[in-house]
Amino acid sequence: MTTLKYSVLVSALRSDFNGMFFGAINVLKTTSMLKLMMSLALAGSILLPAANAVAQDATAIPVVIGIVDVQRVINSSAAGQSLQKQAEQRRSQIQSDLVAKEKQLRVESDQLNAQRAQLAQADFQQKAQALQEKLKSWRQEGEEKRRAFEVSYNDAQKMIFQTLQKVIGEIAVQRKLTLVLNKSVVIVSAQAWDITDSSLAQLNKVLPSVKM
Repeated sequence: MTTLKYSVLVSALRSDFNGMFFGAINVLKTTSMLKLMMSLALAGSILLPAANAVAQDATAIPVVIGIVDVQRVINSSAAGQSLQKQAEQRRSQIQSDLVAKEKQLRVESDQLNAQRAQLAQADFQQKAQALQEKLKSWRQEGEEKRRAFEVSYNDAQKMIFQTLQKVIGEIAVQRKLTLVLNKSVVIVSAQAWDITDSSLAQLNKVLPSVKM
């Protein structure tokens, strides 16, 4: 085992972890939204309350359309912005905690390398193994924090999305809409069909914030 291996080990793991954790957070902001919007993206429509689904002759049901920009509503909503702020604060705190521990491990690594000439081989190997275990624990802690972050973020965003679905359903009933489409699957539509602003205003009213 060479001195170089221990002097660069902490730095290498830090680089690997940052790519794993912070890359995942950036991807999460996109992928979690896509997962939450899957029912809309695939079907292209929002399910209306069951009361509107009474069996009827299809030709007798008037087509009254509503269009909603789901992604804009969620991103612009008070709850959505609150979630993003909380996510950034938590990410920053996790980063600070892990960097502090990384610095301590770097100090221990440097000290071990400096003492190597005075240590018996067996003693050095024992201390080196102990440091290796600390590095392993540090990396596992980072992975656990990343997973916990992802779960919290997804749960909070799911709450926003589910509340928005209810809001849209209520607007659909009020306006007697029989079909509500996500704007992401619509190429061209009449502005009069758009209920995005109404959905945003109502969402802000019923869900002004969400806890991550």
